[in-house]
Amino acid sequence: MAEHLRARSVLADAGGEVPRMFGDAAAVRLTEVPPAGAIVLRLDAADASALQQAREALGIQLPLTPNTWHGEGDITVLWQAYDEWLALTADGRQTEMAARLTQALAGRHAAVTDVSDLHAEFLIEGPVGRDLLRKGCAVDLHPRVFGTGHLALTALARVRVVLWQTGDAPAYRLRVERSHARYLWDWLADAGGEFIDG
Repeated sequence: MAEHLRARSVLADAGGEVPRMFGDAAAVRLTEVPPAGAIVLRLDAADASALQQAREALGIQLPLTPNTWHGEGDITVLWQAYDEWLALTADGRQTEMAARLTQALAGRHAAVTDVSDLHAEFLIEGPVGRDLLRKGCAVDLHPRVFGTGHLALTALARVRVVLWQTGDAPAYRLRVERSHARYLWDWLADAGGEFIDG
């Protein structure tokens, strides 16, 4: 059996730059999330039987409400479109996940694609995390309309991202294509300079 090659951090050459913290008591903290296994699942959302088979294969319910996500254990599933979901798991487990889905959905109009190497992911947390994101994102992040469990496919600093809120502190996760990840990291670090006292 071939050895699984571990994904390399997009910030591997950044040295002491990570994580970044701004302001007293970490008003905002920016961290690169370790690489994850990622599978894109496409199937007909109107096919209740296919949805059930996917749920059984993943061990988690697919979110059917637009712009939401659901997580259980080490699996998180993000709604991407009416017929598309992104399933995240620990790096190294994606091959098994894809095989289970492929077997469960055999003979159905469905597609299972490993996209683990496509994106990098960042965590933004702290009391002014929302303010940092507002500098480059047009999505209304007010807690009345965007809270834990919500996600948006949007642009941040002119880069396409998937943004979802993971906690009320607030805390957010960002997925960005690896080719843009270092640029976005530098943009976030620069934009966070405002929150440094003095």
